[in-house]
Amino acid sequence: MARYGACSRSAYYGVIAALPLLVAYEALLFWTGIPAVFQVRNAADVWLRTLLESLGAGPAQATAVTLLLLLLAIPLTRPADMPLVPRYFAWVTLEAGGYSAALFAASLLLPLAGLTPAALPPGTGTGERIALALGAGLFEELAFRVILVTVLLWLARLVFRPRWAAALAVLGAALLFSLAHYVGSYGEPFLLYSFAFRWAAGLVFTLLYAARGFAVTAYTHALYDLWTLLV
Repeated sequence: MARYGACSRSAYYGVIAALPLLVAYEALLFWTGIPAVFQVRNAADVWLRTLLESLGAGPAQATAVTLLLLLLAIPLTRPADMPLVPRYFAWVTLEAGGYSAALFAASLLLPLAGLTPAALPPGTGTGERIALALGAGLFEELAFRVILVTVLLWLARLVFRPRWAAALAVLGAALLFSLAHYVGSYGEPFLLYSFAFRWAAGLVFTLLYAARGFAVTAYTHALYDLWTLLV
């Protein structure tokens, strides 16, 4: 199990685990017939595509660039002494399933506080819901954990001691993660309870990312969103 723990939390396994999420996400959006309608895509995906479009890439090219970057990252992130064990990815899914079920069970208390389910565009079908869940696991964890936490930690260390810098980076990334759900055409109405829960969820995802790496965190997020969007 120690070998599994070390491998599954590595960037190498994280990059490989991201590939099926990206492929399934894009395939589902293509299958629903709306691959270029950014309003129903995951918000973090929209930000990435907006950046790529500003550099001259169209929707199909943006997808190809994202896939190419993941493929190029595989050999770059592989440690020389780390094997690729296929069954570990099944264990990642099972581990993430347990974490996501626990988080979903906690979220079931939210209706008692007068909260409503997450807002979705009118007419959003099952395929689109699944795609949004997978996209959240991939793009939001990449944006808010891998990139944002790293940037905030680097900035905070310029001013604060390491422990304070780490705490501020974690709290700040979770705060921005929560606020992002209220931005844009399909952003939800701001509610203090939902904001607080998402901030807490952001803290959980960030701590899980620190302890278990990108693969487990991304799949936990994706499976949790599947629970909330389909149950």
